[in-house]
Amino acid sequence: MVRSPKQEPDRVEINWFTFGAQILNFFVLIFVLQRFLYKPITKAMARREKTISDRLSSASEQKQEAEQEVKHYQEMQQQFTDQKTELLTQAKSEVEETRQRLLKEMQESVAKERSQWQSNLQCQKDSFLHEVGDRTMQQLQATVRRVLTDLAESELETQIARVFLQKLRDLTETERAELVTTLTDSTKDSIPLTVVSTFTLPPDICTAIATVLQDYFQAVGSGKIESIYEIESSLICGIELRGTGYKLAWSMDTYLDSITENLVTVFAEEA
Repeated sequence: MVRSPKQEPDRVEINWFTFGAQILNFFVLIFVLQRFLYKPITKAMARREKTISDRLSSASEQKQEAEQEVKHYQEMQQQFTDQKTELLTQAKSEVEETRQRLLKEMQESVAKERSQWQSNLQCQKDSFLHEVGDRTMQQLQATVRRVLTDLAESELETQIARVFLQKLRDLTETERAELVTTLTDSTKDSIPLTVVSTFTLPPDICTAIATVLQDYFQAVGSGKIESIYEIESSLICGIELRGTGYKLAWSMDTYLDSITENLVTVFAEEA
């Protein structure tokens, strides 16, 4: 068996010039692409990105400004609402205060005018009733005095004297003490007492009156009394015992005065 000679694989011969030229062309291509394609594209993209970023930043700022404007507007609106509520409340309060003040002034004015009217009416009523009462009392007293004066006679006068004597005897212990204490004067030997009447008292009545009085004063160890008898026409059917700071009376005038006081009281109550 004949062996063929060993064949060596074909070797590719590298053309280093071509290889270098291709590498150079590659770098030139890269440079050209970088210079005229990639770089403008990247610049354009950067500009676009910057523009977008600027727009986004501007939009964000505008959004913030808008939000601030909205917030400011809302605050102003809330403030206006609060002020409006406060002003309305204040206005209502002022209106109510003014209404109350005017109502109070009107009520006070009406009450004052009513009080003045009632006071004037009461004064006129009182004046009229007092005038009527005074005239009635005067007429009544004059009529009664005239009637009693016409009826006065000796028997009536004697009876009046006896009634006065009995009243003098019937004085209570307190009334007797008041009589003696008021009229007793340690600087005088005698105690002057005046008995006034509208008529001449009978001697026995005078003696009885003096005896009763003397007994009262002697009971407490006082001095002797001095009785003085006088006639006074102004009294109507009556007798009065008078001393310094003391008076004991019984007469028709007493009853007339009592009637007059009662009638005056009635007129005053009616007024």
